[in-house]
Order: sequence, then C-alpha cells, then structure tokens
Amino acid sequence: MFTHGLNLMTLEYQAKKAFLELEADKFIDYLCELRTKPEVYAAIEKIALLHLEIQHCEDVIYTANIPECDDPLN
Repeated sequence: MFTHGLNLMTLEYQAKKAFLELEADKFIDYLCELRTKPEVYAAIEKIALLHLEIQHCEDVIYTANIPECDDPLN
C-alpha cells in the first residue's frame, strides 16, 4: 500500500512537471517576439522560477523511485 502512494505521488509530480515545461515553452515563444526590456526581464524571471519548480519535481520523482537497497543512509 505504501508503494502505491509513491506511485500516485510520482504521477502527480510527472503531470506537474509536464505542465510547468509547457508553461516555460510559452514564455520562450513569448520572448521570440519583439519585447521591451521590462517584459524580457519579467519573462526571464518567470522562466527561471518555472525551471526551479521543474527541478523540484524531478527531485521528488527521483527520490520516490529510489529502491530501498540503494538508500545511502541504510
């Protein structure tokens, strides 16, 4: 039952990661058009924040999928 919970959590974070990647791509497309400096700075900041969230999702997914025998603390 515990493993099942990890699988659901992993799926949730995989979906969240996919959504965040699509959002980041939208901002990259947005930057392909002529923009003012404040618009560019705001978009770059948003992309950076999205990538931090993506990294967090990847960390959660990785951690949830580590087999017990590979746990460095045991």
